Parts: sequence; structure tokens; C-alpha cells
Amino acid sequence: MKYIQKFTCWAVYVGISFSIITNIAPFSDPTYAEDSSLGIVMRRGHLRVGIDAAIGGPYMFWNAQTQFYDGFELEILQEIAARLNIEPRPINIPWTTQPENLSSRQVDLLLSAREEGALENGDTKGKFIESLPYYRSAQRLLIRSDGTQVKSLRDMIGKRVGVVANSGGAAIAETYNKNRGNAIRLFSSRDLDRMIIQLRDRQLDAMILDEPVAVWQVRNNPNFIIVGEPLIPIRLVAIINKDDVSLKKAIDKALTEMIQDGKLEQILKRWNLWESQKTLKSAKDLPASVLAIITPYSVYR
Repeated sequence: MKYIQKFTCWAVYVGISFSIITNIAPFSDPTYAEDSSLGIVMRRGHLRVGIDAAIGGPYMFWNAQTQFYDGFELEILQEIAARLNIEPRPINIPWTTQPENLSSRQVDLLLSAREEGALENGDTKGKFIESLPYYRSAQRLLIRSDGTQVKSLRDMIGKRVGVVANSGGAAIAETYNKNRGNAIRLFSSRDLDRMIIQLRDRQLDAMILDEPVAVWQVRNNPNFIIVGEPLIPIRLVAIINKDDVSLKKAIDKALTEMIQDGKLEQILKRWNLWESQKTLKSAKDLPASVLAIITPYSVYR
């Protein structure tokens, strides 16, 4: 009977101790305390990321030689996943429908040339949160190397200028024309490849493109050059569902480590995108007087 009493006391003690431990354990790691988003991804073993390969190089594109995606955003994604010890799984989704896919949890996040604050309006307002920025982009003027008379927006008055429809470049040119009576002969299209051929064949005098795209075109077309100052710099971020705070913190932690140990710099240098990162500021950091030179209001809002 004595042994039974001792065993009962020991069992009760162990049971109480185990209960205390199990009740405390989930809160010992603040990363998991807020929500289950990171835990779900970790248990699944892969990170589902919405991308759009149609955006093209050097963001994310289909590499016919490797028969897989390629680009600086892919390398950033792969590095983030490696630091979380999970597999990256890019899922190709048309850019315009990506927010819907994220909201319905068909993907865990978007890493697809998304500008900070761009989804903070309309139907998407308040639905998502953003990671730390991984790149600071801008709009750049791309011309043929023999077209050096074009060095700024003012030099494009009367010139034939191509822009990608609904892009930052289109917003800049349209705003410029609105304020100056259609001074630029503007050609807008979603077919970037066609416009590049038109620039090459002198059917266009210049193009206004995202800096990575402009750099990519110079890399692949030695007869093209970039001129003028960066226009409307803005940061690129990953987009995450608003309730997935623990996943956001894990992504931010990985990006912070990549910045601190030089891995992000290494990736951007490989794609000829690092130089501008040392001096370029976000549009949010620019004084109103500087922004007023280009447009009286933010063209991204």
C-alpha cells in the first residue's frame, strides 16, 4: 500500500509537471505565439510563392536551358527558404490575380516585383502586410547608344517613347503629358519584346522601364544604354496575408541576415543590380520638392 501511495504521488507530480511544461512550451518561442502561419509552412516543408514568369528578366523568368525559373527574385526566394530549412516552391500566377490567390491561401506569399504600398488601396486595402524591402527600384530611360541627345524627360518632348501599360514608367509619362499638353508621343503596350524591337529599329526614340528591366536589356543588347537620373525610386517587398505575422517575421529575419552577411549584395551583383542600391532612396524618403519635378502627386497611388 505504501508503494501504491508513493507511485500515485509520483504520477500526480509528473502529471502536474508535464501539464505545466506543455502549457508553457507553446509560448516559449514568440515566433509561434502570434499565429500558426509559420508552423504550417514548416510542417508542410515548402514555401508556396506566387510569381509571374511573364514579367521577364531579370525578376523571374523561364530559363529554356535549365527548364526552370530564373532571375534575381528566384535567388532571393531560394536563399530565404534555405535559411528556413524548407523547400521553395514558386507557383506561376498572372500578376493581376495574385492578390486573390494569396487571400484565398493558395500561396503563402507573393514575391513578384511588388512595390511597397501598392496594395494599400481599393479592394486589397488592409488585407496584406509587407516584408522588409529586398530591392530599391526606379524608372530609367533606355535609348539606343546613338541617341545621346535624350538625357532626361525634358529631352523627350516630341519624341516617340514606349512604356509598358500600367507600369510606373507609363504613370510618369502620362502625368508628364497631362501637365505639359501631351508633349511626349507616347506608345503604351504590354508587349515588351515588341517595343524593344521597335526601339532597336528606330520606330521608338526611347523607353521608360523599371531599372532591373532596363539593366537586363542593356546586358542583352549592347547597342542600348541607360541615361538620366533614376525616376521615382521605390522599394520592392514580399506580400503576406495580414494575419500571418509569424511568417512575416521569419521572412524579415532571413532578409535581415542576408543583408548583414552580404548574401543579398552577392545576389544583386550577379544580376548587375547592386550599384544603385548604395545611393538610391525610396520615394517615401524624397522631399516633396524633388517629387514635384516629375509629378505633383505620387504616380503609384
